Amino acid sequence: MKKPKSKRKRKPILSSPPPIIGSYDLKEQPRTLKSKKIKIENSDGFIKNKKRRGKKKSTSSSSSSSSPFPNYSRPTPEEAYQALEELESVHGKIQKPKSTKDSIPVLDSLIRTILSQNTTDITSARAFSQLKTRFPKFEDIEKASLKAIEAEIKCCGLAEKRAQVIQTILHTLRKERNELSLEYLHHYNDEDVKKELCRFKGVGPKTAACVLMFCLCRPEFPVDTHVWRITKNLKWVPSQSASREQTYMHLNARIPDEIKYQLHVLLVDHGKCCKKCAKNHKPRRQPIDYCPLTFSNSGISTSKTKKKKNNVKVVKTELIKVKMETKVRVKKECM
Repeated sequence: MKKPKSKRKRKPILSSPPPIIGSYDLKEQPRTLKSKKIKIENSDGFIKNKKRRGKKKSTSSSSSSSSPFPNYSRPTPEEAYQALEELESVHGKIQKPKSTKDSIPVLDSLIRTILSQNTTDITSARAFSQLKTRFPKFEDIEKASLKAIEAEIKCCGLAEKRAQVIQTILHTLRKERNELSLEYLHHYNDEDVKKELCRFKGVGPKTAACVLMFCLCRPEFPVDTHVWRITKNLKWVPSQSASREQTYMHLNARIPDEIKYQLHVLLVDHGKCCKKCAKNHKPRRQPIDYCPLTFSNSGISTSKTKKKKNNVKVVKTELIKVKMETKVRVKKECM
């Protein structure tokens, strides 16, 4: 006799949803993991992002990654050195300061730079001289009235605004450090100096960069109106609409540290005396005979390369003339 088949007990079907631990649904767990896996396998973007996390830090300087145009490779170091060489052939060589021994106090440098904003060097120097003559110590400026400060710096324009900025900086230093000095910045690195200076109202990246380069002798490349105009014409930034701050960040990352000081000074001098490079083609100083910088898509072309190109053209035209003459002679002889 056949044994009767034993009935298998079926597990009861739960009508209620699976338990939830916290806010994580166990039922959805396999799906989310599966979808993530598919995305990683099929999408290039996810793979690239994963690889980037595993990459080692680059050995390049921190300034190189701060450019707003990281994919724009100009100016190359060769272009920067070539521009320096061409400018030196006209304006002479600039000696780069080796130490801060001969530099003025940092607070003096900051105030002089604030007075130089949107005005000429001669005017700002006169304003600073008048201010220090009337108020020899910064403690005197700290206690003086705004009207008295405005009267001494009136020649450089925006006197009311500049006086407020200067006195606010002095009051902040007195409150935070109980002394009117910025000599402690000598012990800060470049980025910390920029942060410390730019926190003051009325002090921007260009002013901070000038203090870093001229006073603290750091490798910085400030961008004033002359540098901004000339470098845009040289196509050292990808767009004519690039702001001054964008231009500063890009050039400070691209130009070699060894020539930042010399190239900045020469570009400023050149912008003041070159008809081609001056604002509205009206130089402030005695105009120079010619511009050593030729603006083209391929970079800087010197006067030497121009002469070579002209010679080649002359040779080609002469050869063509000779060929035409020989052809004419041959035809005449045949006839």
